[in-house]
Order: sequence, then structure tokens, then C-alpha cells
Amino acid sequence: MLLLLENSMGEFQKFFVSQVGILIRDSKCLILEFSKSPGKWGLPGGRVDEGEGKEEAFRREIKEELGIDEFQIHNTVDYDLFYVRPSKTVCGIVSYIENSSSEIILSDEHKSFAWVTEDELDNYNFIWPTLSNMIKKGFEYHEKNKIKKAQ
Repeated sequence: MLLLLENSMGEFQKFFVSQVGILIRDSKCLILEFSKSPGKWGLPGGRVDEGEGKEEAFRREIKEELGIDEFQIHNTVDYDLFYVRPSKTVCGIVSYIENSSSEIILSDEHKSFAWVTEDELDNYNFIWPTLSNMIKKGFEYHEKNKIKKAQ
């Protein structure tokens, strides 16, 4: 989804909304390496296309990037705004998702995936500047949710 924001000088700049999902299993989060940017990592998801609703777009992106049809969207765990290049700002939204399928089928957009612990996050170069901290909030949500399910 492309939005226009007016800056302090009365000019408009492009503003993209991108949704990604945190999938945690066995205390590890799934991260994906980009084909076009080797060494850069992110989470599955992407932008909202024109005419799509937020959940419809999110489900489409997860299916395209992971080959997963069935998953639950639990909660938004974090969001941030960041500048990526001249006249382009991104609003990144991170949601916690759950899926029981063990098979991951990557799209051509990604060259590899890894399951990483919270302690390993600083070893990766993420495409979003604050994604490591956003994923840590996903781990916090996961732990709180796990405790609630046990009670």
C-alpha cells in the first residue's frame, strides 16, 4: 500500500506499508535471506497491494514466500517507521503468527532460510534497521503466550 505523507516543508513523500510475520518454533525464529540482496535477512511478508485489505495481503504474502496456507495471526508485536531511500519511507508492521506445518517452500524472492535463537539475532544483517529489536519483542510475546497457554 502506498500512502503519501506531507513533510514539514509541505512536500509529499511516498510511504509504504509492509507487514511481516514472526514464526517461532522450539525457541527459534524463522528468518529469510533475500535473493537480490545476499547477506540481508528479513521475515516473511511484504507490502499491501492496491485494493487489498491488510489481512488478505498478509496471508497472500506468507503463502507466496513460505508456501503456507494455514496459519493463525495472533497479534501485532511491534511496528516502526524508517527511511530507506530518497522519498521513500516504510512503515514496518511485525505480527506474531503460528503454524503447525513443518514444510517451508521458499519463493524465488529468498535464497535461504534459518531458524535462529534470540541470542543469534545480532549475527545477522537485517534489511530493516530495527528488525532485530522487533524480533526480540516477538520472542517476548511468544514467551508470555506460552505461559498463558500452560495455565
